[in-house]
Amino acid sequence: MIRGLPIILNGYIAGQEAGNVPYVVENGCGEFSKSPIEISKIVAEWFAPRSRQLEIMSQNALRLARPEAVFKIVQDMHELVRQRNRLPQLSCSA
Repeated sequence: MIRGLPIILNGYIAGQEAGNVPYVVENGCGEFSKSPIEISKIVAEWFAPRSRQLEIMSQNALRLARPEAVFKIVQDMHELVRQRNRLPQLSCSA
């Protein structure tokens, strides 16, 4: 989403990724379908002449983007490993 690109989800891992589908669809930055035929129709609609759907979904994706999240994840992982292995504190700042 940080690049403003809409997404088509065609599956998810039960449990940990189940919330991604409604988040993407309900926030208007992507679509979900397991059907290759339906996915091809979605892409055709996005790129149809005079369609604003791709532009709107791109704006929605940018609105939801959290580019700093990747750094927070790395910092959290580093802290967990450090605590577990009693490693010295290192800086993970970008």
